[in-house]
Amino acid sequence: MPTPIKYYNPAIAEEYKKIELAAEQKLISMLPEEFQDDYAPLLDSHKINQEDYAIVKQADSLCAYLKCLEELNVGNHEFAQAKKRLEQTLSERSTQEMEYFLTTFADSFNLTLDDIS
Repeated sequence: MPTPIKYYNPAIAEEYKKIELAAEQKLISMLPEEFQDDYAPLLDSHKINQEDYAIVKQADSLCAYLKCLEELNVGNHEFAQAKKRLEQTLSERSTQEMEYFLTTFADSFNLTLDDIS
């Protein structure tokens, strides 16, 4: 669900968190029992390593930002506001690795197919 909708109303956000927690537990329960303890720190938000979590959040933000670039490049201006919001998010979550990725690769997402060839 898009972030602005998910967090627009606190009641919706709270219910969405309940759904996410239920999904986490369902995924863990679907694993063979001998793997559940190994995968729980990757799937259970209460057990996740905070450093790993931060990397996943960065990757999620980068992915959303690149989607905005692609959509804007094909003339879909509905993504302009999301791009601005995500630029702020990327700034807040900035790391040396993220800056390298943005500097090295992000511009290529503005290229047309003809430019890539």
